Amino acid sequence: MNYYDSELQRLQSEIMEKQRTDAKLSDLFLQQSDLEKRTDELEKVMRKEQDDIDRLNARSLTAFFYRATGKIGEKLTKEEAEAYAAAVKYEAAKNELQSVNEDITYCQRRISELQDCEQQYKKVLEEKTEQIKQSGVPEADRIMKIENKIAFLENQQKEIQEAINSGNHAFHIARKILEDLDSAKNWSTFDLMGGGLIADMAKYDKLNKVQDKIQDFQNALRGFRTELADVTERITGDLYVEIGDFLHFADYFFDGLFTDWMVYDKINDSRNRTLRTSDQIQKILGQLNDMDNELCCKKENLQEELEQTVLNSDT
Repeated sequence: MNYYDSELQRLQSEIMEKQRTDAKLSDLFLQQSDLEKRTDELEKVMRKEQDDIDRLNARSLTAFFYRATGKIGEKLTKEEAEAYAAAVKYEAAKNELQSVNEDITYCQRRISELQDCEQQYKKVLEEKTEQIKQSGVPEADRIMKIENKIAFLENQQKEIQEAINSGNHAFHIARKILEDLDSAKNWSTFDLMGGGLIADMAKYDKLNKVQDKIQDFQNALRGFRTELADVTERITGDLYVEIGDFLHFADYFFDGLFTDWMVYDKINDSRNRTLRTSDQIQKILGQLNDMDNELCCKKENLQEELEQTVLNSDT
């Protein structure tokens, strides 16, 4: 491979990276807008719930009524649970927004670094074309075009592989969450049968582990969605709607989990949501792998064509 070949391949790779980064950046701006609104909403809810707790702890007619009726402890427990749930969802959304903002900064910087790659590619291609004309080799132009097609397919494979790796990471976390939820569900069943304090502690220990993993899972889902931004048009089905759900997984997951006494049912609901999301990831990964296999076949055919062209050349 001479200078022109290697330089064209490098610049073609940069052009495709720039296109991918542009697509990712567009989707990141959509995520940013969505998360900014959601974070504001959740912060208002969190502050309202805390205000309710402060009001019940203060000397007010509401507090007097609950004390007089003997319900202050029950009311505070409910309000405290709702305040905790609101804080958890707010922190998840805030952390995700911060991650999105960091990704936007990186993409903008990378696009700036790649801004001249199209012009450079055009210049080098013109020089390469002139070299071919002067060489007088009849097959040289065809060889260059086949090599360009192979390089293009390799870059497509790279972007698909990045999406597959991101999806596998999210899927792995989902399976770990399901294992902990299954364990919590079993302890919750035992608790309903009179398992007592030990069952209760074991159940909430598993739920604590789940809570720790949810933020990682939410970030992994967001990263997967971002990687898919430039390949979704080649995936069949109404996939965008399913991917859109990824942004609010943590919010939906925690709904009612801390505020409902029927914890068994809420664990089951959260498990079903995680399972549905896991199935969505698996479905997308299947289509990505099909796309990768198709590109492999095309590349192999082009490599065979290139080999035959070279063998049949008079050079």
